[in-house]
Amino acid sequence: MTMTTEITVNRNIFYLTTDNFRIETANGYFEHDDKFVAFWKKTPANAIVLGEQIKSENGENIVFSSRQEAKDYAVEKLEKSIYPPDYYHPLNYTKENLSEIMHKQLIFDIGQAQIEDIEESISGKMIECTLASNPPFLPGTATIITTNGITKKLTFFEIKRIRRN
Repeated sequence: MTMTTEITVNRNIFYLTTDNFRIETANGYFEHDDKFVAFWKKTPANAIVLGEQIKSENGENIVFSSRQEAKDYAVEKLEKSIYPPDYYHPLNYTKENLSEIMHKQLIFDIGQAQIEDIEESISGKMIECTLASNPPFLPGTATIITTNGITKKLTFFEIKRIRRN
């Protein structure tokens, strides 16, 4: 049975379709009730086009043991590759929406902590972020690897603006 769900990833709406895993046998197709494949698409799926199949990091098709497992994997994978429509001020990011800026090639405009002036712009990926230990667990420091391989540690007060390359 095919089922489509609307999901939001980095403030973008997608449609995740899960379908029972089918294998071809000598007697026709056998449909598993406890194995699923998943597809994602920017528009609702239809009977002909379900979307792009969710694959592993090395490009292989994945069979999931539940629809929820498929959804969790798809959201986690899409969060790493889908850019948001725009970026918040760095101090407005929280634990819940950090996936918008993690592991993506971006430009970080940086400057001194208490001054709004931008002193330099660096291009790279935020690979790590520490969070405050108290609720609401706001971001504290970021580790960014620049496009030329330099690792920089910055506080979110030093990051003035985030934009796409």
